Amino acid sequence: MPPHSLRGIRLGFTLVELLVTIAIIGILIAILLPAVQQAREAARRMQCQNNLKQISLATHLYNDTYRALPLGGYGGGLYNTNMENLPNAIKRRQVSWGTALLPYVEQSALYDQFDQTLWYTQTPNQALAQTQLTVFVCPSNPNAEQGKPNGDIPKSTILYGRSDYGGNNGERGLRCKPESATGACQNNYGSSDKSPRGPVHVSLAGSPNIAMKHITDGSSNTIWCGEAPNSLHGLWAGHKNLFDQSAPLNSRIGDKEPWRDVVWQSCAPSFGEVGTMKCDYGQEFHSFHPGGCLFAFMDGHGVFIAETVDHKVFSALLTYKGGEVVSDY
Repeated sequence: MPPHSLRGIRLGFTLVELLVTIAIIGILIAILLPAVQQAREAARRMQCQNNLKQISLATHLYNDTYRALPLGGYGGGLYNTNMENLPNAIKRRQVSWGTALLPYVEQSALYDQFDQTLWYTQTPNQALAQTQLTVFVCPSNPNAEQGKPNGDIPKSTILYGRSDYGGNNGERGLRCKPESATGACQNNYGSSDKSPRGPVHVSLAGSPNIAMKHITDGSSNTIWCGEAPNSLHGLWAGHKNLFDQSAPLNSRIGDKEPWRDVVWQSCAPSFGEVGTMKCDYGQEFHSFHPGGCLFAFMDGHGVFIAETVDHKVFSALLTYKGGEVVSDY
């Protein structure tokens, strides 16, 4: 073909064609991106639930070995160096329930290095407690790879291994049985009645470990642990990694939270909003998953419980010998 005959052939795209192509690509991205994000979150949520199941299974193995469940902690007030030498702290074998379970989550080498007569803040335990362990972290947490300060020490600069899962310390805050005269849940702080306790209770002077045989409400009706990422005492080696019914699921204490400036400088708008939980909250269960939290029960099964769950039903799931009849949740 002669060279001059190519002059009538149009090469490339017109502006209209280019704009249409870009618009089509944009529409495809808008359609596919939410699906991709949902798939990723579903995978993270599944891993999170698997972590909880692994922790629950480790608890069974611990109980088989010691005929008891690991203690939740030493109890008492804020951590300080004077507490390190309390007889009750020295007598207790485990620094925390998380430390006690280390051999059963494939961390025997780490556990063997712990000095069980010392606190996690003391040498050599302090360096060991800074280890990040994936089994204690929910991948939906945007801070999952970061260490966490000790919530008992204002402006703490030492970052410890975080735990996005907390042990069930029972109703403790809002007790729903027996009901008040109005039928509402009651404030249970300071009560001497131990029936609303959870299986991972705080160890006080003279209080014994409980065992699986004491779970009279049934292992399938009793929560062992659940999600509580970025919480004040959320350290796997910490002695206060325990949570209760201080508030409903995924509720927010707010900017007036007294611990807000202990380790973080700003508070988030709400729970369940990825990337926004930047301040430490109290002792209620919460998560980065929209609409609720994941929990592991004493029998090893995992469940996502919606934040709309009836408060009395949730209360019943937190006690191990309350005698409640649990309905659907």
